[in-house]
Amino acid sequence: MKPGKLLLALLFVPVLLLSACTTKRSEFTITDVTVQDVRDMAEDGDTFLLLVEREGCEFCQAMNDYIEETKGDHPEVHLFRLDTTDFDLVKENAEDKTLVSSTEEGKEWLKLQPYFLYTPAIYRYENGKSDEAAIGYNVVTEEISLWNTTSTIDFDTAKTEGLWEFLER
Repeated sequence: MKPGKLLLALLFVPVLLLSACTTKRSEFTITDVTVQDVRDMAEDGDTFLLLVEREGCEFCQAMNDYIEETKGDHPEVHLFRLDTTDFDLVKENAEDKTLVSSTEEGKEWLKLQPYFLYTPAIYRYENGKSDEAAIGYNVVTEEISLWNTTSTIDFDTAKTEGLWEFLER
């Protein structure tokens, strides 16, 4: 090998090794989605986190403020966000443990998550199925309440976990 090519190779190898050893960190993101998007991702067997919120929810706003303040420490997290503000979700009777909707999108959402009752809620979808959710947000402890998706949450018996711990599992 000619001395010039050998020198070039010796200079290039360390650069190649350094670039292979450094990992590019992604950036925390939130992507707005529709109910149809959620259905499509679930039918495709995707794994994702879905944040469900609505305008006027003080706990949603508090959680969003906390996420905004701390997201830089969690660059690998990607959330999909569903805004249910216009879904007209209501209880037919005060004692009901489920909601109804007069809108098509609200009805479709309740087909996907029939026990949805509170915002904020974060659903963990794994391989297209959602078995676990984080419901509510405690502004003092920065925790969410863990529950399954097969019944309405009981906050008295639900375990809690830090928001970022849940998101990064």
